[in-house]
Amino acid sequence: MSSPPAEKTGVVHAEDAEHGLSGNTTPLEAIDDATDEFRWDLTIYLNLLALMMAYFAATWSLLIPTSCIHFIVEKFPTEGRLAAWIAASTTIPICVIQAFVGDMSDILGRKPFLLVGMVLGVAGSLVSSRATSLIMVVGGQVLNGCGLTLGYLAIPLFTEVVPKDKRPAIQGFSGIVAGVASLLGPIIQGVFIEEHVGGLLEGWRVGFYISAALYAIAFVLLTLFYHPAARPNQAGESTTAKLMHIDWLGIFLVAAGLVLFLVGLQYGGNPYPWTSATVLSTMIIGIVLLIILGAWEWKGTTTGLFTHALFDHRNFALGLVLNFVSGIILFGGQAYLPQEIAALFTTNATMAGVYNIPFNLMSIVGGFGGGILMSITKEAKGIVVGSFVLLLIGSGLMPVMKPSINFAAWCFPTGLLGCGVGAQAAIITVVMSLCTPNQYIATALTLGASVRALGGSIGVVIFGQIFNSKVTNMLYPKIGRAISTAGLPPARAEQFLMAVASGRTDELAEIPGVTGRVLEAFQSTYVAGLAECYRYVWYAITPFCAAALVLSFFVLSTKAQMTRQVAAGVQR
Repeated sequence: MSSPPAEKTGVVHAEDAEHGLSGNTTPLEAIDDATDEFRWDLTIYLNLLALMMAYFAATWSLLIPTSCIHFIVEKFPTEGRLAAWIAASTTIPICVIQAFVGDMSDILGRKPFLLVGMVLGVAGSLVSSRATSLIMVVGGQVLNGCGLTLGYLAIPLFTEVVPKDKRPAIQGFSGIVAGVASLLGPIIQGVFIEEHVGGLLEGWRVGFYISAALYAIAFVLLTLFYHPAARPNQAGESTTAKLMHIDWLGIFLVAAGLVLFLVGLQYGGNPYPWTSATVLSTMIIGIVLLIILGAWEWKGTTTGLFTHALFDHRNFALGLVLNFVSGIILFGGQAYLPQEIAALFTTNATMAGVYNIPFNLMSIVGGFGGGILMSITKEAKGIVVGSFVLLLIGSGLMPVMKPSINFAAWCFPTGLLGCGVGAQAAIITVVMSLCTPNQYIATALTLGASVRALGGSIGVVIFGQIFNSKVTNMLYPKIGRAISTAGLPPARAEQFLMAVASGRTDELAEIPGVTGRVLEAFQSTYVAGLAECYRYVWYAITPFCAAALVLSFFVLSTKAQMTRQVAAGVQR
């Protein structure tokens, strides 16, 4: 990929920004004076409306399927082994496609990718909503995953159309948009499930119908109102010539490497052992391809997927590392919060949404509050540090959760986690956008999101292994001792434990020798034991929070970069 021509306002680079100078020693004031005065008018608001709607649709479509996996499995119980792929079929495209879609949109333009994403989202949501098998749900989710990934391209796009000093506020507002989807989505979906809308075990389909409608609305708004300025093309190149600038080798290596590595992670332990040839071969080949990618991008080209200009400022590389570590924390933590709610407190779909309110509501507060605070102070470091302090305290308190704990006690640590998640997600994005050359802003932010998703995928596997190990080595022996003490004959204990391990708890009462006292002993031991297993997950998450907190102290000042410069305008 050849480097696009420099934009007229220039770019503030590296540590020079801290002295008020750009890469060619032009004072920041001169940069601002050279920039046309930004005006908040109807055109800007309509462009932002269209982008925010695409972001809302993508967020809804990411969260709703994962919030109802349990109920989809109830509909298709014989295919329960595929349940993990409902989530994986969206997270893998997020990680893979975002690694290169920003670069392609920098060359070919923004709007086509967004529109294609909305169409894929409609198609995927409708396929999943009409599914007659769980594998069909997964197939729809693959399309949906590709669609919502392209929808998330809206994040750098609403960043680039406003002045740099307004980016924190815009990111904060986008946190409200995503937070509303996170807050209301599971509750609305829960009501449909509990009311059996559409029939017994059919209520989960409504969330997919709503998802398709949101994508369709976003498509219309993008078509009518999103009109970005043309990408730099001073040489007047044709589309064919632009395609030749794309780093196709880099795209192949990153896509093949990530897909193989992530599929290997997903296969590990379910359905194949970690030491099996299937798991090891896919992961090893994926890792080798990613190593080759790193060598190619470092020594083989200077303008590939990860153009070297991105790394001129320390904050960008640090942002990637923070995204990776925070992805481990966020995806891992968020994956287990719903499971912990269902295990310890309620299996009612609506009430599960209520228990998620503290996290989701405080993520809105954290994102919006962090954005406003940065707009006022023009500094990000303190907010980033503070966000990881909240995550550290919240994850440190989560191990005290147990079945008998009240809702208020649950609210405090989960609220801290939500506030930390919202603040750091918004502000790290702003930090990376400020230190990035204007013409590469989409590349930079989608790469950051891809790295975060990669960290999350690895985190989910790490914590899953810890949890499963504790269930096998700690929970099941405790259950065995409890049911034996309650009077279950040893000859029936193994049959009892096998039924528990396979999830067939509704069959326990039919096992000869099982009495009410045995079932009562099992239930109390099972719930308390699960709480202890989740405790070890939070023990494992806490060190990553501490590591991210230490790294956040190395964030450089952003004050000199908070100018009136606009990276890319809109057509009027």
